[in-house]
Amino acid sequence: MNRVIKKFLPRKILPRLLLIFLLPLIFTQCLLVFFFYDRHWEKIITRFSNIASNQINLIIFEFDTNGEEKAKEIAVKLNIEFSLINQMPEKVENTFLKKKIENNIKNRLGNNFFLIFEKDFINVFRDLKENKMIIKFPKKYLLSETPLILFLWIISVSLVLSLIAFLFLRIQIRAIQRLAKSAEDFGAGKRMKKFKPEGAMEIRQAGNTFMKMRRRINNYVSQRTNFLTGISHDLGTILTRIKLSLELINEEKKTKPIKKDIKTMEMLLKEYLDFSEKVKIKNLSNINIKELIEEVVVSSSTLKKRTKIFCASRIFFKTDKNCLYRIIFNLLENASKFGKNISIYATKKFKTLIIEIEDDGPGIPDKFKEKIFKPFYKIDDSRNLNKGGSGLGLSITNELIKKLKGKITLKDSLKTKGSIFSISLIED
Repeated sequence: MNRVIKKFLPRKILPRLLLIFLLPLIFTQCLLVFFFYDRHWEKIITRFSNIASNQINLIIFEFDTNGEEKAKEIAVKLNIEFSLINQMPEKVENTFLKKKIENNIKNRLGNNFFLIFEKDFINVFRDLKENKMIIKFPKKYLLSETPLILFLWIISVSLVLSLIAFLFLRIQIRAIQRLAKSAEDFGAGKRMKKFKPEGAMEIRQAGNTFMKMRRRINNYVSQRTNFLTGISHDLGTILTRIKLSLELINEEKKTKPIKKDIKTMEMLLKEYLDFSEKVKIKNLSNINIKELIEEVVVSSSTLKKRTKIFCASRIFFKTDKNCLYRIIFNLLENASKFGKNISIYATKKFKTLIIEIEDDGPGIPDKFKEKIFKPFYKIDDSRNLNKGGSGLGLSITNELIKKLKGKITLKDSLKTKGSIFSISLIED
């Protein structure tokens, strides 16, 4: 039962709140209309019909007793038109309400009467062989305008109330949507727009709680980042001293392995510092993508590999050059560790730039594809993307892409059986 109800319920909160407001309102109005019609309108119509039937009976009695002229005199006094006719008009099918009036009159006068409704008058016809007559009533004698006015008033008030409710609800929903968007951006590591709690007290309370939580998380991350930065600098100083000491030792064979380890440690410390560094997007400029890729290839270790670039020479994209440079550089370094042949594809569709880096390495199992972008994560030796590294390369790349409001995806290459890292960036 619950599943059936959920299936028909709207998914968003605004339609649900409007449903909660409108259903009782419509139900109440239907009951009001029903009871009004049953208790008031029907009685009024029946009473008016009975009065009209009595007046018609009086005119017919006067006609049968004293003739046409006397009947007309009575009709004039009652503000009714009476006349004899030679031919009866065709009967018209009346609506529900008009049919009810006609049935009430027939019950009092007989079935040889029928009614035709005009704009301002109601024509009552008597169809007898010897006497065919028409009695014309003003419409207001049988139909009251009060119910129509009441119905219009109910509908108007309901529409106004619904509009006011919709406007108030939309303000509250807008506050919830802003809170949800800010929480989503913060959770995704994106730059948060200026957020100010607003709306009802409960919504403002939730917004203030979110702001406090964000400050606590930022402080926590900042402390850890400063701690990591401090340790990296301290260790860097110690390594420098060790290097100086080793330079004073003349035995090259003994010092060579130590120097190699020191070089590895310096590389790790550099990655730690890169990871702890807060990247700020600035200096946005139009960049020639092909020239940037060629510049990255020359400066990276892929220069020793077979690297092919598939990019039009006239692709320009407005972004932070240094940030995009580091993204492509990190991905090329990863690709060069496991593949002998690397292909770089760059295309731009409307305002979206797509850069794909394909290698012919052993590929990455599906179960690791979501985890490799986490800090310090390393997979097995068959395909260690951060081999010889700290496990921060792809994590740093992912954070940089988020700063540029883009996304990175990993998929298998059908052509090389390796991996394809795809970057998607949208131009502001």
